Amino acid sequence: MSTPTLAPGQRYDKDYAYDSYDEAYYRSVLRNINFRSHRWRLRWVDECLRPGPGDRIIDLGCGPGVLAHHLCEKGATVHGVDLSPIAVRFARDFNRDHPHATFEVADAGRLPHLASASFDKALSADVTEHCGYDVMCDIFAEAMRLLKPGGLYFVYTPNPLHWIELCRKHHIILRPFPGHTGLRTAPVIVDALRKQGFQIARQVEPPSMIPVLQWIEKLWSLQPFWRDLGIYRVVVLARKPGGCGD
Repeated sequence: MSTPTLAPGQRYDKDYAYDSYDEAYYRSVLRNINFRSHRWRLRWVDECLRPGPGDRIIDLGCGPGVLAHHLCEKGATVHGVDLSPIAVRFARDFNRDHPHATFEVADAGRLPHLASASFDKALSADVTEHCGYDVMCDIFAEAMRLLKPGGLYFVYTPNPLHWIELCRKHHIILRPFPGHTGLRTAPVIVDALRKQGFQIARQVEPPSMIPVLQWIEKLWSLQPFWRDLGIYRVVVLARKPGGCGD
């Protein structure tokens, strides 16, 4: 891998596949918005985070801005940060009709220029599988700092024990995704969130979006043996203590 050029304030993450995130990659992400997997992800964003008018949301690891676009469609004001200048350029272009969407090239785990307790909600969707554990914890810590008391943080990432991810890992039908260098199980994600002071408001164990198979997966996940084979994604809604709820 070539030595990456880092933006001011960024640190080098040995587990981040810098060379994988070129223009072709982000074009493929934008094409994926027409796929069932993207609509499945939006379902859980809406059900857990419940974005709406008046929400100020920070997207930690925004990529080309597809989730920011969806959140703005719901009436929220969104600020996205990403390590990749290419991602931020795509995000700005994709959201050019949304004046309440802003983006910057920045390290999502180091955002000292943003005021503490300045956001109502935060999310990192399909982010933690791309970074090292320490970097992930730093992102969680920044989410905690940036959220207002009682603020919600949504985390969505592949479950490495689901049958699709196991097929990828062992090169069965599917190829491994080159950027998924930090796949982690739900207990690891939940433990890291709690270490940063978050309370777990909700944890979802969804099957995949594949018709018919999703019902088999759902039933499989209800029994005690290798149940993770039927759990497609790690979906966690965390809450910063404080606010009216405490």
